[in-house]
Amino acid sequence: MTDDPLIEALSGAVADTAEPVRDEDRHALARLLPLIEERAAAERIVLDEDRRLALAVHALGFVRRVRAGEHLDALDPGVADEITPGPLAAARELIDAYGTPLGHAARDTEVVLLALHFETARQLQDSSAAAHSTQA
Repeated sequence: MTDDPLIEALSGAVADTAEPVRDEDRHALARLLPLIEERAAAERIVLDEDRRLALAVHALGFVRRVRAGEHLDALDPGVADEITPGPLAAARELIDAYGTPLGHAARDTEVVLLALHFETARQLQDSSAAAHSTQA
């Protein structure tokens, strides 16, 4: 059991599902979530609580796919075109940093979906900053 508030929030959010958070998930998330937070900070992306929880839900699915040796189906190639290069590169580094030592080579779909989380957070951050600057 971990005392990480984000993992506990995630655990509560999925407690009534067919796949609640288990101890092996907690251990894996305790390794992956700090990497996500560090990468977001390096990209100057501020994650609010909703974004952090959304990322944690995605991370839970990812650590389970890694453990099971599973991969997501391919996405429409146009989806990646909607994402700026920074979040794509950040997501690839993050996914590889977690998966490669475990012998898991994540496909582009995993990278694109994580990058979408970063891109969404950046857009929300930018729109919030723009709203604050017009109020000043």
